[in-house]
Amino acid sequence: MAIAAYADPVIHAEPSTRVAYLRKVAALTFVGLILAAFSGTVSASVIFLLEGAASSRMVQLVVIFGSYFIAHFVARRMVYSSAAPVKYLGFMAGSVFQGIAMGYLLLAAILASLSTFGTPFVFVAQALFMTGLVAVGLLLYLMTGPKDLSYVKGALSMLFLPMMALMAISFVFSSYIGGPLGIAMTLLFVVISVAGLLYQLNQIIHKLPATMYVEGAFEVTLGLLVLFWNILVLLMRLQRR
Repeated sequence: MAIAAYADPVIHAEPSTRVAYLRKVAALTFVGLILAAFSGTVSASVIFLLEGAASSRMVQLVVIFGSYFIAHFVARRMVYSSAAPVKYLGFMAGSVFQGIAMGYLLLAAILASLSTFGTPFVFVAQALFMTGLVAVGLLLYLMTGPKDLSYVKGALSMLFLPMMALMAISFVFSSYIGGPLGIAMTLLFVVISVAGLLYQLNQIIHKLPATMYVEGAFEVTLGLLVLFWNILVLLMRLQRR
């Protein structure tokens, strides 16, 4: 999850170079989020149409863990390749497969929203709004200058993989991990996700070289999607209290 330190960080570049770099990161991040939204919607639709065949907990775990693995390990290695076509292919693959991993969650959120509010997208809209609000808040904080977040990097190195595994398991087995324990666990995941996004944004805005805009956009895209997942789960758990 962490980005290493690089020579010639963008903070030392000319203002015009920094602006161009940040615009590229923002544009690619937008594309990545659109790809994830599309693949997530398709994934949720396929799951809904297959009904019983896709409802098995084993199938859910295979789909979610498999998509996680491709997005966070296979695609990440491609994004950090020296070949530009491989970078872009990895970026698209990471965005698409993170979206596929969210298919079950999106379907559950839509059905829960229909049952609770009579309209399908209340939980999704709330989670999108809160994710955007957090991202804007973090950006405003980081615009005041680079931050020393080395302590966050160490914590993320230990917590990220267990969190990703528990995110999938706690969702698939939500009937066993519910109530105050489920809420507390998901709230912890939200805090870790926010800390991870803060660290990544700090690295991307201030410490990456201006040539690494694909890598920067990849990390922001996946960071936002993981945060969205955890906020959406938290909202659904709070509603079921």
